[in-house]
Amino acid sequence: MNERFLSRVPAALGLGLTLVATSACDDPLSSVEAIDKTRVVGAKIEVAGDPTRAAPLPGEDVVVRFLVLSPDPAPSFAYALTACVAADSASDLTTCAGEPLATAASLAPVPDAPSIAFVAPADAPLETRLAVLGNVCSSGAALPSEAAGTCDDGLAVRATTLDFYMDDGSHPNTNPALTSVSFDGTELGPETALTADCAELPAIPAGGKHGLNVKVDEASRDPVERETGADPGRESLLFSYFVSRGDVDHAFSGIESTDTTSSTGAIWTAPGSIDAPTLARFVIVVRDGRGGSDFTERRICLVPR
Repeated sequence: MNERFLSRVPAALGLGLTLVATSACDDPLSSVEAIDKTRVVGAKIEVAGDPTRAAPLPGEDVVVRFLVLSPDPAPSFAYALTACVAADSASDLTTCAGEPLATAASLAPVPDAPSIAFVAPADAPLETRLAVLGNVCSSGAALPSEAAGTCDDGLAVRATTLDFYMDDGSHPNTNPALTSVSFDGTELGPETALTADCAELPAIPAGGKHGLNVKVDEASRDPVERETGADPGRESLLFSYFVSRGDVDHAFSGIESTDTTSSTGAIWTAPGSIDAPTLARFVIVVRDGRGGSDFTERRICLVPR
């Protein structure tokens, strides 16, 4: 079973991105929101020089970064990635149509997110679909070779697949932008994700329910064509929540195309009893259903009551 991110319809149609995220078959089942094992849960496509854009034009430089969750608050990953033009197929299995556009690998684990840079083919016809295929190891494990199916810790690689459509010149697509994350009405800054030291983080007593609210830039929602020929609507957004401690009342929430709000959220229930200050991590992913995405992390310190 692979970690897979599939955009199966042209951006020109304004239809949805299908996301399937599953773990390796030998992994135990766990809650979809739990940060309890290595999982690839997101990917962000950025046009070089304009990271707000998620759909490159022919000949433009592209960077793709993957979001890999790990119980380790300071993870390092070994990986091997390949970018190519995706082959047309009736199967859900994404493959390359020809030689790679680029490859990127780090056989030794590194603290940077798995990423690859490449150039979108300059002679690509309209609605060309690009793909990034690859393997990622658990935090701290090395990859014996770019083609290896097992990491040096004995666990199977996490295979990941992303495919997306290029801009045909008439249907640009921008990445949604997460602008703030608040906890019980108080904003948590992105700097909280830079430390695992509880003494440097906001302290929250164990137990109880807390509101987690996220906002996006209003410009995050591109206009999209409707099949009925009516006036363009705006993108819907899908939010995913991942937590290292406690539980959220729902792993997903959304902003519909007709909504006027730019915020949504979930209720987080903290663990009821802890013996010592404990780090708690929150990761939020937002997708626009057309290949655009953004993700961010925030942290707090749980303290005994």
